[in-house]
Amino acid sequence: MLFATLEHILTHISFSTISIVITIHFITLLVRELGGLRDSSEKGMMVTFFSITGFLVSRWASSGHFPLSNLYESLIFLSWALYILHTIPKIQNSKNDLSTITTPSTILTQGFATSGLLTEMHQSTILVPALQSQWLMMHVSMMLLSYATLLCGSLLSAAILIIRFRNNFHFFSKKKKMF
Repeated sequence: MLFATLEHILTHISFSTISIVITIHFITLLVRELGGLRDSSEKGMMVTFFSITGFLVSRWASSGHFPLSNLYESLIFLSWALYILHTIPKIQNSKNDLSTITTPSTILTQGFATSGLLTEMHQSTILVPALQSQWLMMHVSMMLLSYATLLCGSLLSAAILIIRFRNNFHFFSKKKKMF
């Protein structure tokens, strides 16, 4: 009962924080002069990361196995992996333009996981003996990290295509007006 309450609190803290972070992130995209909000956005991302990490650890402690036994746990883990991808450019001290993709992806993934659609999956289940292999858990966790990377790459390529289309459209519309 204690673990279930802790998991419930941590899930709602992370979802509430990421909702605030996405709002702040969109405001800073629209108004570039608000640099102070960007710092609070990054702090919110760290709070959310630690609350999801706490959720995964408490789920692991309560169930006795790595929390990837159902869709709910896998989506929370995918959200956690997106946070990892969000922090990699920050660790390398480079500009974090990837956050425009990872932050909305995280909120959508976590929003779907914590929505009422998957309420019957919120309970941790015992794995069948064939799925209790440590190698299988490592494989599944690496696949989810790969899915997070693939998702970010796909969204980044779509964003680049949209930007190029807009630039070409503006270039040709200006050229057409000249003639």
